[in-house]
Amino acid sequence: MYYITLFIQWCFIFSTTAQVIAPREGQWQGMIEYADEDVPFEFNITLVDDIPTVTIINGEEKVLIKNVTVKEDSIFIPLNPFDALIKAKFSEYSMEGEWKKGYRKKGIPFKATYGVPRFKPSRSKPRLSKKWELEFKPATRNPYPGVALLEVVDRQVNATILTEVGDFRYFSGVMKGDSLITSSFDGAHAFLLKVRLSGETMSGNLHFDSGYNEIVEGMVNAEANIPSPFAEVPEGHRPFYDILSAGDPDVKVDEDQYFDKVLVVQLFGTWCPNSMDQTNFLVDWYHEKPEGVEVLAVTYEPNFTTAYGNQRIADYKEIMNVPYNITLGGELSKGQAALSLPYKDKINAFPTLVLVDKSGFIRYEFSYFNGPATGVYYRQFKDQFKKLISQLVME
Repeated sequence: MYYITLFIQWCFIFSTTAQVIAPREGQWQGMIEYADEDVPFEFNITLVDDIPTVTIINGEEKVLIKNVTVKEDSIFIPLNPFDALIKAKFSEYSMEGEWKKGYRKKGIPFKATYGVPRFKPSRSKPRLSKKWELEFKPATRNPYPGVALLEVVDRQVNATILTEVGDFRYFSGVMKGDSLITSSFDGAHAFLLKVRLSGETMSGNLHFDSGYNEIVEGMVNAEANIPSPFAEVPEGHRPFYDILSAGDPDVKVDEDQYFDKVLVVQLFGTWCPNSMDQTNFLVDWYHEKPEGVEVLAVTYEPNFTTAYGNQRIADYKEIMNVPYNITLGGELSKGQAALSLPYKDKINAFPTLVLVDKSGFIRYEFSYFNGPATGVYYRQFKDQFKKLISQLVME
């Protein structure tokens, strides 16, 4: 009897101290811990043979991450296609660690809790206007305009923000009393929008980074808009092809390979979520593009070295299944990116898209990108882009 009792006690001790081999399946609340605010987001974990797959959820967007690894009590979540990673110690119901970008020295604290939603749901379905005119007021530069697009789904508020340098992608949140609180996490950026609504006006803050936020003020305006990214380029300008590969002295772009072809040049960064959205569009379109059209992407990278930039290109091409050439333009700089464009001192935003005709002259430019989160604006871009390509092919 003594040995049976001892055996039962040993089994109980072992079962309560045995190491958890993977976090629990199901819904998790992640939290990016900025110095002044925490940015919550939602992700799900599924397990196959105790190997976790993570899905990050931002409203309509669901980002599947398959190559998650677990080593003892640590989990590593690569935030592809960006050079970013979540690494954390975990138990069955919690995680604690950091969100780290490869080109930054310091990470930002991260924690996660099992079974907790992104935000506690509103008690009732919010009633919100769909379109708001915004003004952002940074502390160190001039104010700039924006447009917020809001959509109520059940008791949740999905949103995006358009600006003259691109959209802020997918937000998801709730109404709490007279306050709207929404957040977005895509692996490269973590945003938190907290505003108080009073009638047809709003005021509050948009948190971009640890210790950095901008005042935002807005009003309901069904006609709110921002300037179109599209422009015709003055006649007579050709891209400087040698500068398009300035980041790697061993690579030269051969202008002759684009002779008598329509060329799409994308100036972008592998660190940029808007660039990722535009690359997804270009990759899909490339497989059905007209005959006689080519794409050349040129990337500009932070914390620049040639070796780092080339590794980012190799990783990005593989992860994004990019079928066209990507070359290394150099260090992240709007001025550096404009050196290949003789009519500009600096580009407006990453990504910038230029269309070159069969004679080698730049004809059109898209100075920023409205991605799929923007709905009708994204559809307008696609229609206009394809129309211009067809026009240039026919010339």
